[in-house]
Amino acid sequence: MHDGYLFTLGICGSADEDDPAPDVLSALLGQLPPVKRAAFLGPLPPGQPDALLADIVADMHDAELIVIVSPATVPQLPARLNDLLRAAYAANLTRRYAALVAVGPHATAVLNELRAAVTTCGFTLAGAFALASDTPLPYTGIQAAYKTARAALAPHALP
Repeated sequence: MHDGYLFTLGICGSADEDDPAPDVLSALLGQLPPVKRAAFLGPLPPGQPDALLADIVADMHDAELIVIVSPATVPQLPARLNDLLRAAYAANLTRRYAALVAVGPHATAVLNELRAAVTTCGFTLAGAFALASDTPLPYTGIQAAYKTARAALAPHALP
C-alpha cells in the first residue's frame, strides 16, 4: 500500500531501444509527482512463461492512475500488453483511472484497441492520446489525468 500518496503505475508495451514508446513513458512519468513505478514489456522467448504479468496486475491493485504507452508500428496491441489487459480484466480491477498513449503510424487504431480494453477492465479513461513521430508529448494531458484521479480517489493524498 502507498500510505497516503497517489500511486501511479506506468506500463509500456515495448522495451525495444529503437522504439520511442519507452522514452515517451519515461518522459511522461517524469512530469508526475512521486510515487510511481514502471513496467516495460519486451518480447519473451518462445515457450517462456510470463511471470511479470502477475506482478504488474498486483501493482494495479494499489495504483490509482495507470499510464499505458503502446507502440503503434502495427495496427494492433503488442501481444504482452494484450495479455496483461486480459489478466487485469480477470482480476476484476475497478476504480482505477487510465491515461493512454499510442505512438507511431498506427496510433489511432492502437488507441482505439486500448480504449476498448481498459473500458472492458472497468477503468475510467482520464486521457487518450495518439502520437505521430513528430507530435509533442501530451505533458499537460497526463498531468490533467493525474489531477482527475487524485481528485476522485485520493483528494487528501500527499503530492
